[in-house]
Amino acid sequence: METTNHFKYNIIEIANKIEGQRNKSKHQLPYNVFTMWGMSENDHTKLLLALLRYQDSIGRYPLLNSFLNRFTKGRDKMIHYQNPSDVIIRFNPRYDKDDKHSFIDGLIMFSAQGKRIAIIIENKIFDAPDQKDQIRRYITHMTTEEHIALENVWVLYITGTGTKEIDECSYHPNDESEATNIGRRFITLSFCSDIIEWLKQDVLERRIYPESLTSIVRAYVESIEKDIFCEDKTDAWRKDMLCNFLIGSGHLIANKMTDRDFDYLYSFRDSVQEVRKEMANANTDEKDIRAVDNLYGVIRDLIHDIEQQAFGEFERLSTEILNSWWKKELKKYKGAQWIAKHRGLRSDKGFVQMGLSSEWGTAHLEWIPISAKRMCLGNEYQLELHVENNKALADKWREELNSNPILLPANKCEKVKAGTSRLLRYKCQTAKPIAKMSKKELTVFLTGVYTKELNYCCRMLVEHFQDYI
Repeated sequence: METTNHFKYNIIEIANKIEGQRNKSKHQLPYNVFTMWGMSENDHTKLLLALLRYQDSIGRYPLLNSFLNRFTKGRDKMIHYQNPSDVIIRFNPRYDKDDKHSFIDGLIMFSAQGKRIAIIIENKIFDAPDQKDQIRRYITHMTTEEHIALENVWVLYITGTGTKEIDECSYHPNDESEATNIGRRFITLSFCSDIIEWLKQDVLERRIYPESLTSIVRAYVESIEKDIFCEDKTDAWRKDMLCNFLIGSGHLIANKMTDRDFDYLYSFRDSVQEVRKEMANANTDEKDIRAVDNLYGVIRDLIHDIEQQAFGEFERLSTEILNSWWKKELKKYKGAQWIAKHRGLRSDKGFVQMGLSSEWGTAHLEWIPISAKRMCLGNEYQLELHVENNKALADKWREELNSNPILLPANKCEKVKAGTSRLLRYKCQTAKPIAKMSKKELTVFLTGVYTKELNYCCRMLVEHFQDYI
């Protein structure tokens, strides 16, 4: 777009104007050391690792235990290692002695039940770009230099809000042919919905830790929620100020945005990211770097708001309808439920995955391709049945679908050729874009899809989940 160069030359100016307002507004807010600090990505990693290193009076690692229990237990047959031994927690360990820039963000290693476990932490809280073969190199270092078996290597890929997807140039989680494929041990998390909720529920609400620890965690959580992820009035004002710079309007409502508004917004986001890369490789004033980083946070959260407007009701009703429909079958499994989550909404290549609790990463339904723009302006959508990292299940279901075609709407469903993770594609047209439907219209539409036309596929997922448990 011709606007890209215009953005490029004005980004630092816009960033500094918004940053000036941010600094001015800080004096109106309760003092928070983390907010005033202006933490870098490395700072967030250091703090997380420092919390995981905490030992109680008898030498145990209660926060590390809690962290592992919450984010790895039950995945790929990982049990909860109550008392790991020989614990090593490192910040920025080098993985290539010949490259002075080759550092892993964070690394946790420990022994348990005769195994040596390695958990790599890749922190993308500010959506930093992925480097070529980045995660592949980390995994290779663990197996060749640290001599840890591939089946005991884990990666926690932690983003800010969960909307950033890993670039395949760094690692392809679903490519079974990759020598570094670790399957379900590659886990995507977010600071916003995972790390902060863990700190709230497992640290602040349990009241078993010393005040010296909980006071730090309390201030950090408050800073993350009110400063980085824009929940206070000041940050709302900054987003409105940015909208004025971009489209001459101080407010954006997703279902009232035009095609041009969406393109302009995402072009600006890409241009800010481009400038961030250039500044990282140049002798740039630290003040400008911080201002542009903060500007990226504002545009990221503005886009996140719009995506929530476009997908919030859609995802809420999807899970509500499915959980109500399958309530009898799932009630025997405590905590079992349908979940829906949008991911990777870059341009028109995003998707919404829908599956059952911890098994949804293997077998799920997926609305694809999808984006906030498509939700607000389109009227053609498709939903696919996916099975990943389980060839036996994919072959079984493909045969079952081929033998029972009458149970699917023939005019909307088509089979997908063998050899892919997709088994079936359902296509539909709507009278109006999904994001512009009333709650009643959306409820009628989704009820028809999930409980009538694709009820057979949903049943397959539920039955497999029961076997999995």
